[in-house]
Amino acid sequence: MAQTDAPPAASSKTAASQSMTMTPGDGMDGMHLKTPTTAAKTMPPKNGHKAMSYGAMKRMSQQPAKKSDDMGAMQNMPGMKGMAMPMDMKQGKAMSKAPPIGSLPSSDGAAPKGYDAYGVSLRMHDDPLLAKLQIDNLESAHSNDGANAQQWDGRFWVGHNLDKLWIRSEGSRSKGRIEEGDVEALWGHAVSPFWNLMAGVRHDLGTGPTRNWAAFGFQGIAPYEFEFEATAYAGPSGRTAIRLKTSQDWLFTQKLILTPELDLNAYGRADPRRDLGAGVSDASLSFRLRYEFSRKFAPYIGYSWVHKFGATAGVARAAGRPVSDRQILMGARVWF
Repeated sequence: MAQTDAPPAASSKTAASQSMTMTPGDGMDGMHLKTPTTAAKTMPPKNGHKAMSYGAMKRMSQQPAKKSDDMGAMQNMPGMKGMAMPMDMKQGKAMSKAPPIGSLPSSDGAAPKGYDAYGVSLRMHDDPLLAKLQIDNLESAHSNDGANAQQWDGRFWVGHNLDKLWIRSEGSRSKGRIEEGDVEALWGHAVSPFWNLMAGVRHDLGTGPTRNWAAFGFQGIAPYEFEFEATAYAGPSGRTAIRLKTSQDWLFTQKLILTPELDLNAYGRADPRRDLGAGVSDASLSFRLRYEFSRKFAPYIGYSWVHKFGATAGVARAAGRPVSDRQILMGARVWF
């Protein structure tokens, strides 16, 4: 059956584009539509492609897909060169070896499974043992009265992500002996990404009798990147003490950094044998300007103001020692 919708006066090109010829067949499988596209297919192919009816294309799409080996060879077919092919068709056998989605690496000594079969290992140490020695201040201090001293403030830790052993120490040395200082051994447990609870012991050094303390507190990074330490101490005979320390890095460049630091110490009761009075005993405010040749080595110069308060200042005056001191600092910050 033939049906023509175009008017008789239409051109041959228009008539060809608007004509439709239907031939008997199985449903739509036997129908041939002559449009500018399908009509062009009736012409001899330029690149070796054969004209294909809609029914043949439909039957071809219903056939099961060939293996990637056969797909990889499709580019060698006449007229297929230069055509963009899907990734799996381009790779051929290579894509047939891809590991299955969701496969996991084998963790036993048996035959390799998942990604191990393809030479890919995803295993890593979840919580390795790490250690670090950090000496923040290793310096020479020149006081305004002409006295010189050597000072240190450092820490060492070893452990895992959540639990570490900390060794902290600070103090000063003058005229060949330690005037004051202490060493702490603390267990630190991370309670958040930026804070650790600390518990352990402290041993005092320097002039006068040694003192031992139980220590507990916390340390971490406060908002605006303030490094903060707060530690409370309890010793024999009802002695108590507290130490606060905070600092912050001010970056002029990536290597030139100014660090202000504030330290404060207070004691619950007087200890005349160590020249300490009850209440806030002393505080220091220092500024250190360092240049980081690397993260592991940074020399610096600085200035520090130290002042004694309350009963501790009274003990210093009675002994003829200055209550306030200003120091010029020169030293280095070292990490290992």
